Amino acid sequence: MFKRFTLLIFIFALAFQVWASYDIKNAYPDPKLKPNDVVRLQLIAMQLNDESDIGIEVTFRFASPSNKKLTGPLNRFIRLVKNPSYSPLLNHINATFLELNLEDNFAIQDVIITTSKGERIGYRFRLSIQNGPLYPGCWMTDSVIPFKPMEV
Repeated sequence: MFKRFTLLIFIFALAFQVWASYDIKNAYPDPKLKPNDVVRLQLIAMQLNDESDIGIEVTFRFASPSNKKLTGPLNRFIRLVKNPSYSPLLNHINATFLELNLEDNFAIQDVIITTSKGERIGYRFRLSIQNGPLYPGCWMTDSVIPFKPMEV
């Protein structure tokens, strides 16, 4: 009985990962997405990143135009994500979302991730609604700042 249950859980988890991987590759900014949805998509993309760096590419899609001016083009963004400050996001184990702070056209979403090495690191995502011609009405990430979470 236990073996069957374990096998079912494994199959479900594998199917979810395949579905999430497929779905995340097709993720683009959309006015229907809330700020925490954008962060969740970026984190799933980073969690599922592979040798092709598709997860980092998907994350870059959700960077605001002002963010892309500082961190782009994509090849530069890939190098930035792979540096020690942001590489813990790649293939992390899980993410805990703290309370979303929303004020007018700006949002802050703090997230605590558990890295693939079991460490806990915080990241503060700052987002804004875009008013320009490229992504009107879309929440996009302006910056991501690592922080050390308080352990209790």
